[in-house]
Amino acid sequence: MQVETVFVNGEVVTVDPGFSIKEAVAISGDRILFTGSTEEVMSLANEETRKVDLKGRSLLPGFIDSHAHLELYGTNKLGVNCKDVTGIEDILTRLKDRASGTTQGEWIRGWGYNQNYLGRHLTKWDLDAVSTEHPIIVVRTCGHISCVNSKALELAGLSDETTDPEGGKYVRKNGKLTGLLLESAHMNLFLHAMHSEEQIQDGLTLASEDFLKMGITSVHDAGGYGPSHIGALQKAVKSKRIRQRIYALYGSLHQSGEMVSKGLESGIMTGLGNEWFRIGPAKVFIDGSSSGPTAKTREPYTSDPEDSGILYVNQDELNQYLQPAQQQGWQITAHAIGDRAVEMMIETIQTGQESESSTDHRHRIEHAAMTPEDLLVRIEKSGIVPIPNPAFIYEFGDGYVSDYGERTQIMFPLKSFVENDIPFAIGSDSPITDVNPLLGIYAAITRRSKTGEVIGEGQEILIQDAIKAYTLSGAYASFEEQEKGSIEKGKLADLVVLNESILNCDPERLKDITVDLTVISGDIVYTSQKEGVT
Repeated sequence: MQVETVFVNGEVVTVDPGFSIKEAVAISGDRILFTGSTEEVMSLANEETRKVDLKGRSLLPGFIDSHAHLELYGTNKLGVNCKDVTGIEDILTRLKDRASGTTQGEWIRGWGYNQNYLGRHLTKWDLDAVSTEHPIIVVRTCGHISCVNSKALELAGLSDETTDPEGGKYVRKNGKLTGLLLESAHMNLFLHAMHSEEQIQDGLTLASEDFLKMGITSVHDAGGYGPSHIGALQKAVKSKRIRQRIYALYGSLHQSGEMVSKGLESGIMTGLGNEWFRIGPAKVFIDGSSSGPTAKTREPYTSDPEDSGILYVNQDELNQYLQPAQQQGWQITAHAIGDRAVEMMIETIQTGQESESSTDHRHRIEHAAMTPEDLLVRIEKSGIVPIPNPAFIYEFGDGYVSDYGERTQIMFPLKSFVENDIPFAIGSDSPITDVNPLLGIYAAITRRSKTGEVIGEGQEILIQDAIKAYTLSGAYASFEEQEKGSIEKGKLADLVVLNESILNCDPERLKDITVDLTVISGDIVYTSQKEGVT
């Protein structure tokens, strides 16, 4: 067979059953032909073969981000960055700059603010000082909360007399709307601030490019604001605006249950598609965010004894949305952060399994952030695949200590998953936090927050387990472990070359490792400026 490309003289982390380390890999077409020593692989090459000298660097299976929002990530890049700011005045200055160059009446969109670093939430009065002619929305870093100005409230038909929606809240002060919108109140309003189809496609292009730079070759896309999101993804994949392979969770941030019901009526189900675009699990939102905090917990927050979070649905409603999908052969999943929400999803899965024909369902729980021992036992028994987000520990960990106290010991409990033989796959949940898989791996094995504090001591895992969770386990979570996720003969040649050895790197430096090459189907789709290929 013709060998188009060989990678030699490296640390080839195969993630095969023995987690073997090789020196070299040969690629034929879009598949891995052979792994072995440099001498063995070079014997397969000829004058036309492209040769990449790894010079001791790591070659891994392409990273699989098992929970990310491509549309949100990309359209955020079209908006105003309110994450990397010095304070509220800095945010308002950036919004004013954008407003000055925007046609009157068009939306001004910001993203990424965090009241924990600003001292307080934004208010409509802050944003009215920017403009009363433009509608303005600034989404909190969690993606579950936003603040809007008076113009935006007017366009959405909201007044001080408007009642709170189910699963959400319009925050008020002295009976007056403050512009702060929680959960479904935010999701509902954002439909008025939706981007155009062209903007969404441009955003997906930007997202795909950034993900390639991070070595991400497959994405389990966790949804956008509306039902048109699935079509936008499919269109972007077909036009090659998105270069990654997509496993699309079938749900939306707005009225997820209703979208699932319509999907069932259409007759489609999990697995429909091809290696580039495939329908994934039916997905419903159960609760809020971990950092808001709006996650639904069994016991009140440590930071607020009067609050235990927000539910989008009750147990009966969750069953009504997801169990019919389960019986039709869908994989099912749900956004579940707090231990009460995780418990609800386990209950839905387990009661539905009693009449389920398949034994290889691989039902998932997105995030599964707060998972105490009794829920771990039930997850293991039911074969559920959790999709945790260890990068949250790095970005939001210090806030978790304030909000949840001792419960941080059971948040994203990766070591417990390993010890209980629970297959888990890591997702970034980007743009909620950084998309970089190396940051996720760093947080998984150190449990350190931005300030260096260890959050959930004892839940650290080995780097081998973290790498597997970002590769082979991601493929398992989408029923594709026979096609990708490890560097083995016959599998798709989706690979990433790092700038150094990941196995010999000081754990504290892992987040600083960068990507030199990203390969999809044997084609080099991203090259760092310093990388040379012969």
